[in-house]
Amino acid sequence: MKHTTIHQRSLAAVALATAAALGLSACSSNAAAAGGSSDGTVYFGVSAAITGQYAQYGQQFKEGFELALDKVNAAGGIDGHKVALKYEDSQSDPKQSVTVAQKFVSDKDVILVFGDYSSAASIPASPIYTSGKLVQYGFNNSNPDFTAKGSEYQWSTSITTSASYQWTADYIKSKGVKSVGVTYLNTADWGIPAFNAFKAEAEKIGLTITDAEGVLDTSDDYRPSLTKAVAGNPEAFAHIGYGPDAAKLVTQLRAIGYKGTFYGGQDEKSFNGTPDAEGSVVGAQFLEGSSDPAVQTFVKDFKAKYPSESAVTGFEAGAYDALNVAVAAAKAGGTTRDGILKGFGQVKDVPSIVYGTITFDPATRRVASPQLTPTVLNAGKWVEINS
Repeated sequence: MKHTTIHQRSLAAVALATAAALGLSACSSNAAAAGGSSDGTVYFGVSAAITGQYAQYGQQFKEGFELALDKVNAAGGIDGHKVALKYEDSQSDPKQSVTVAQKFVSDKDVILVFGDYSSAASIPASPIYTSGKLVQYGFNNSNPDFTAKGSEYQWSTSITTSASYQWTADYIKSKGVKSVGVTYLNTADWGIPAFNAFKAEAEKIGLTITDAEGVLDTSDDYRPSLTKAVAGNPEAFAHIGYGPDAAKLVTQLRAIGYKGTFYGGQDEKSFNGTPDAEGSVVGAQFLEGSSDPAVQTFVKDFKAKYPSESAVTGFEAGAYDALNVAVAAAKAGGTTRDGILKGFGQVKDVPSIVYGTITFDPATRRVASPQLTPTVLNAGKWVEINS
């Protein structure tokens, strides 16, 4: 299967980021010494999609951040200093994320930046943050390369695509399925590495991929690719992608008559509200209906703050956790760029809605031993599969 129609813009952005990083190196030493604003407020930056096709994620992150921020400041902030966020709209686009990174590196008040939504947008900006000695906390970035090929300034609390899609292949096989059709996002920075991890695990465990088709999340018509993917009558179907593209794809998959279990989608509004997505299966790290008292308190507080939101997903929970981890790191190491980097290497067992507690593996700068729970979409809600 040839990987054609791969997005090239991220490659160009990498070159731009590297050149820009060199240009910024002269001022980076001054920026790195930043210790907070003149009024004592501690600022974190947020690089996120406020507009564009991924804006719904930017809104979900903002809600999680702001709830955590309320609690942090009500408890005294960081050693008595108020914590605040500065938002910049990247549209989760590699070119925009590089520009945003330049702005944040030049802003001496900012001691850490959250983001971006996608690894494809975060990775091209990484050289800028590294040159500026500014921690880039890509809490949602699942591409292993974000940290593996990054520097000491890149950290993430997201499970990697490799671990996630290896789990998916293993779980499909454990249900007695022998063959699977696959579609995957045909992007160099996320979809292809994720598919390669799934494919390698499938080959290892004897799960036959009848056909795999690369698709784009901007497409509105997946039927030609889907027809090819199910031509071999696979027992199940897996999509390696995001929620909005999976919502369109599963609807068209059912429209062409395929009835096997769909493994894919995300816990987000567009997918959860898609009738044809019912019965879909994914591995989850967060469940709104968890019996964990900490999760239930978080859900209650979230719905009190945002009464118009009908559901709480892992995206809000992940942002909530991320803000609390950043605060813990600043408390541990200090409210400077150097201090918060030091703090990330020191924090242990930070309370987490997603994981219970968060401790980083210093070798990978990711959460040590993340776990996934099999879940099924039932009446628009993801619930744990108990057998």
